[in-house]
Amino acid sequence: MRLLIKLFYNPLQALAAIGDRAPYFIGAALAVISGFLYYNPPGGDLWLLLSGLKNSGRGPALAVVLIYLFRLAMPSLAPVLFLAAIFVPAALLSASLLDRRYSFRVLLKQEYAPLVSAILYSWAAAHLLMLIPAWLLFQPSGSTLDGVALRLVPLPFFMFLAVLAVRVVLRMSYGRAAGVIALASLSLLALPLIPNLLFLLTSPFLLILLIIVLRNVFSDLLSAQHSREHFKRSLEISTLNPADASAHYNLGLIYQQRRLYEEALACFNRAVEIDPEEIDAHYQLGRIAREQGRLTDAIRHFDSVVRRAPQHSQNEIWREIGNTYFQAAQYDDARTAFERFLATRPSDAEGRYRYGLTLYSLGRGEEAANEMRAVIEAVQTSPAYKYRAEKRWMNEAQSFLRSQSA
Repeated sequence: MRLLIKLFYNPLQALAAIGDRAPYFIGAALAVISGFLYYNPPGGDLWLLLSGLKNSGRGPALAVVLIYLFRLAMPSLAPVLFLAAIFVPAALLSASLLDRRYSFRVLLKQEYAPLVSAILYSWAAAHLLMLIPAWLLFQPSGSTLDGVALRLVPLPFFMFLAVLAVRVVLRMSYGRAAGVIALASLSLLALPLIPNLLFLLTSPFLLILLIIVLRNVFSDLLSAQHSREHFKRSLEISTLNPADASAHYNLGLIYQQRRLYEEALACFNRAVEIDPEEIDAHYQLGRIAREQGRLTDAIRHFDSVVRRAPQHSQNEIWREIGNTYFQAAQYDDARTAFERFLATRPSDAEGRYRYGLTLYSLGRGEEAANEMRAVIEAVQTSPAYKYRAEKRWMNEAQSFLRSQSA
């Protein structure tokens, strides 16, 4: 409940925590309960049924009551099944199309549990937000149009949270996250079919058959999350050792991947306290500081790295330094750092693209254009696995060249 409430005042941090823990069972329960309350306001069929049971001396048979409750639960149960079985896989497929870093199969196996948890929590929050207005405006004898409006009202807030969920869980930009949700929303065309299919589950034989078929599918999708949780717990236990800097560092990497920067910073700082020579922790502290706009702190941490290991991370330390100086508008220092990086990594698309932007900022437009052409060539001639990861830099370089020729 704490994470659900946090979605209303700090959604990014709440979604990051939900993605990290992946409480999909709790998310599904909250989504069903919130939807059930939303679609059964005071004065509706549920309350009439409860009133009838209270006032009736004998009351209807238990089987009749259960069937009637199942029917009332359809509007809240159907969307949850739709989100888990159709919408989230559609979002992961869209993400694999818009961002070629990972294949659909990899995303489905590694990110299904975190994303479905975040989406289900978002669905619950959207319906709880509109619960009171829906109850106040509900008319038991309302028209079909009123029923359609009742279903549509929570969608804007849900879509907003869904974009944030994709942004946090899949570590995408806001624009790409919005594109993922826009494409995945095409699957909403199948939503009206779900309640009709649910009536098939009133057959015990069909229900058992469906459980057998889906059990292995969902166990595979959730196994990666279980392994990740087990690994994280092992690291947390390891951090009880006051002299184990590497455990704190590795735990910090998990938090950093989930954009839980406060927790990541605490782990990396603790690793440095235990072992001041832990240059990997300094490197990650510098990267987080740069992303947060603390450029002076970033340079300080990067300086700690290069004093101990000038070729750290296959010279990527110099690309990070160049990015930091570029953000600080210190273009000469950025140029020097990028040139040192490209001296050993000349085919790195991101490095060449950043170097091209730096040259353009220094007024060297023709050289910048040549760098952008080199970026395009480097990506186009790269292996398939590398092409997926670096295609975005080719797109950025092409956009730069078009803007200069316009």
